[in-house]
Amino acid sequence: MTIFIIFLMLGLMLIGVPVVFSIMIATLLFFIVEPSVTIEVFIQRIISGTQSFPLLAIPFFVLTGYLMNVSDISRRLINLSSASIGHIKGGIGYVNILVNTFMAGMSGSSNADSAVLSKLLVTPMEEKGYSRGLAAGLTASASLIAPIIPPSIALIMYGFMAEVSIGKLFMAGILPGILMAVLLFIFNFVIARKNDLPKEHENFSIGEVARTFKYAVLALFTPVIIVGGIRLGIMTPTEAGAITVVYAFLIGYFVYKKITMKMLKEVIGESVTLTAVVMIIVAASSAFGWVLTWERIPQQVAELVLGLSENPIIVLLLINIMLLIIGMFIEGTASIVLLTPLLTPLVAEIGVDLVHFGIIVAMNLAIGSITPPLGTVMFTTSAAANISIVEFLRKSWPLYIVLLIALFMVTYIPAISLALVK
Repeated sequence: MTIFIIFLMLGLMLIGVPVVFSIMIATLLFFIVEPSVTIEVFIQRIISGTQSFPLLAIPFFVLTGYLMNVSDISRRLINLSSASIGHIKGGIGYVNILVNTFMAGMSGSSNADSAVLSKLLVTPMEEKGYSRGLAAGLTASASLIAPIIPPSIALIMYGFMAEVSIGKLFMAGILPGILMAVLLFIFNFVIARKNDLPKEHENFSIGEVARTFKYAVLALFTPVIIVGGIRLGIMTPTEAGAITVVYAFLIGYFVYKKITMKMLKEVIGESVTLTAVVMIIVAASSAFGWVLTWERIPQQVAELVLGLSENPIIVLLLINIMLLIIGMFIEGTASIVLLTPLLTPLVAEIGVDLVHFGIIVAMNLAIGSITPPLGTVMFTTSAAANISIVEFLRKSWPLYIVLLIALFMVTYIPAISLALVK
């Protein structure tokens, strides 16, 4: 019965039924047909699935990201990055990566970062010698740092589903996010040398760096508040989210003077909509997860995989391949809430740290989001950059190799994730 339910859910998704309705229809059918459970359990699981204090962090960080975007933070960060590294060949490529890294520490959303920065940077990159497809690809790839470093929405979801400390996950994501940025820097260095790409400006000026830093410094304090507060034990991730909302509003309204009351109303509306989308998926997946547990599916999956191999290297390789494929078809949040209950018992059985595994899951699904046929970040970036999907893929395929190298390193060198946790 459970196998039928899973295939029904996947089939509904493939024919275009929204993810949340696919999950709910398939799960509800199980409760209707299965005589040993009552329909009341379905309702209870949907309601109880959202009753979690850690999940309150999601609307706070979503709202923080929106407030930062409308406060024109991105332009200030671009100016600072340009002043800092624009004097190097291919400088605007480095600027793109660095700004994405800064933005990742504020928004937690790769879709939001790629949409904003594609509009601001793809055309200037094209004017500096990059192909438009490569410029869009670099923007999309760098935006994938957002689901990895705090305040990652993906890590909050994983922490909730796996019952793992979100604070530890936030700390674990910092070095993998920096690793991704460094590897993208190396890629840009090779491209810049090969194509003799120009500098943004000729000379490095400490005075210009100081000037642009002065205008961006308040925004840069956002990730410091989040990471510092959690690391020092001053606040939980949820409390950090609430504080950053207030902080983002204060600097956007009183200091930068970019936020108006009308704009605030629109931003809150967009945040509520996005939060509602996430939470209804959580609610539906909570009921589905209960069905999987009731039918002992996680244990059966563990027995099946461990029957093939008990070698952690092989098991993690198989999981990576599966997650990459699933990430191509199903949005990251839905994938996390569906797959975490299935996979965490398996990786725990082979001795993989669940905090480390959370970063592996987030990286896999992030890469899937720029991969055809249904990668959401790929579509967002292509639309914002006004290019076709074919051009995006044709010019940016080497970036997939860079991202897979980062994934391989994080998967098989646990210290990259766990060094700041312990």
